[in-house]
Amino acid sequence: MASSDGSDSRTNSLTNRSSSTVHNDEELQTNELKGWLMKRTKISRKWKKQWFLLQNTHLQYGNTPEDAEKKIPLTNAEISESTVDKKPHAFSIKSKENGRTYYIQAETNAAQNDWMQAICFAKAAGQRGDNSQACVIQ
Repeated sequence: MASSDGSDSRTNSLTNRSSSTVHNDEELQTNELKGWLMKRTKISRKWKKQWFLLQNTHLQYGNTPEDAEKKIPLTNAEISESTVDKKPHAFSIKSKENGRTYYIQAETNAAQNDWMQAICFAKAAGQRGDNSQACVIQ
């Protein structure tokens, strides 16, 4: 999504977050993010509210912040916007490690962009050892 100055809003610095659904604590590193998102379940394909924590090259999730033990491996994952179930602000993460596609929905377009960008930078950092590399979101 291009802004009026022609720049792509999804490639802004991670420090320029504006969404109230994204929690940015001083304790978190630049490529870490946490908050509530909707996730489509694997078997029933129902949407369920889950707590997410982006840490290193894994996206952890669970029913509560204390229960966020499930992990989505991000190394070599494909991240893209999604129109699954006609949900607004949805995106998918296709893990090369386990072959599974995870569908996630944010509350707002800004939150979707923040999460997709942070995941992309975390993925790039895991591959290259730093998060200064350009990040492409499909």
